[in-house]
Amino acid sequence: MLEFKKITDFPRGTIYDILQDAYSYDARNKEIWENNWKETDDFFYDNPEIAEKYGLVSCIDGEAIGFVTWDPRKRPEYVEIGHNGIREKYKRQGYGHRQLEEAIRRIKEYEGLKRIIVCTNSKLAALKNYESVGFQLYDRKPNGTESAYSGDYLYYEIVLRP
Repeated sequence: MLEFKKITDFPRGTIYDILQDAYSYDARNKEIWENNWKETDDFFYDNPEIAEKYGLVSCIDGEAIGFVTWDPRKRPEYVEIGHNGIREKYKRQGYGHRQLEEAIRRIKEYEGLKRIIVCTNSKLAALKNYESVGFQLYDRKPNGTESAYSGDYLYYEIVLRP
């Protein structure tokens, strides 16, 4: 059974480990993003008061299989989904969808919030997950960085209030 727990219920390194596993299908991901993954892990474990409010870990039988974080600093205009990943062996089983639904449910509790936004890449499977929970594409920009192999930048939103 899928459960959602606090990031701080798990040891430092959990976020990094999930990201490393979730993106293991292409070695270039680790080469490009490993420092970001470590910084993200450090940030949430160095700031437990933020970790407890702005993220969650998805678990099956106590095992951390995925996580999602969000940044609320631009409220009430928008909240932005940050990292969102599921371990490779748990992909394509609906866990990522349920994880994202839970994050959206929690984010919608912010009073007066106008939008939830996220940026992903056009060649990643994640875009289907975002669309499946109601995100609509509102912008697309070319990716001229070292991660261009992952496709253009796609900007999605859920409009809650105009």
